[in-house]
Amino acid sequence: MSAKPFSGRAKFSLAAASLALATAGMCASVGAQTAAQITTGGVTGTYYMIAAPLASYINENSKLLRISPSTSGGGFENLRRVDSGQAQFGMTQPETMSQAWNGEKPFAKAMRDWRVIGVVTPPMANHVIALKKNNVQTASDLKGRNFAIGAPGSGSATAMSLFLEHTGMKDDVKVRMSSHQDYPSQLLDGKLDAFSRLGSVPAAVVDEIAASQPVQLVDFGPELQRSKFLEKYPFYQSVVVKAGTYKGQDKDVTLFGNAGFFIAHKDVPDDLVYEFTKLAYSDGAIRKVEMAFKGSNLNRLNPLEGNIGPLHPGALRYWKELGVTLPEPALK
Repeated sequence: MSAKPFSGRAKFSLAAASLALATAGMCASVGAQTAAQITTGGVTGTYYMIAAPLASYINENSKLLRISPSTSGGGFENLRRVDSGQAQFGMTQPETMSQAWNGEKPFAKAMRDWRVIGVVTPPMANHVIALKKNNVQTASDLKGRNFAIGAPGSGSATAMSLFLEHTGMKDDVKVRMSSHQDYPSQLLDGKLDAFSRLGSVPAAVVDEIAASQPVQLVDFGPELQRSKFLEKYPFYQSVVVKAGTYKGQDKDVTLFGNAGFFIAHKDVPDDLVYEFTKLAYSDGAIRKVEMAFKGSNLNRLNPLEGNIGPLHPGALRYWKELGVTLPEPALK
């Protein structure tokens, strides 16, 4: 089946969007699909692990769309790519939505050319992982340590930067940033004392390291409570990882994070976003994704819980058809 790519221009004009909509309808009648990119994260991360089987399902079942997943640094980079038109679909978190909409760091200017589709993950946790022998038990133990906060452009790096600045620990921690895939070997080789990786619970990276050496999941509970971080940044929530979730974890550990959401460029034609939404949250898609990865939350009964951004009209149409409650977005 042939695929017609979107325009490579950074921004869609309204006229181009209307033309693309008309063309997409024509392509459906002659058996052609419109090519689109969904920007995700690292190949072992939650976003890519969901997007890869989901794209396969959509490509097998849509006459309109052909989705290609691409890797990235994570939520910040995803939103930037979608807003600029480099990608048509992406995955990001509410704190990144807020920073982009308001032009706050790490964004140099306001970015408002994206729209929300719906939730894609349960609340993901910023897993901060150390080796037991390093004796980094709580967040305050990170002082004076080599701590990799996440890959550039990742949700983890954004969250940890906010946390360290809010708690006054920024100047006391030796902050590092590099690609996600480098962290396990750097931790095992002693180049890092701890690193952060945002992902669903359980996270495969914890088990990967625990297969080589005993690990310590760093507890953020005391520092979250002392600093009132969650009151300052209400788009985050505490995530309790129950004892026994990971090898050698003998007590509950409190982390923080939030859910991930699908987004699309605002000028992607409504019919294409409607098609994406209808298929992404179908029973068939859910089964295919869960066969490959258990950390998704393609919940069509409550798809907008925790969302703060404006909806894409194509997604809005589908959620209205299902009778979903549509809360007012915080960002306007």
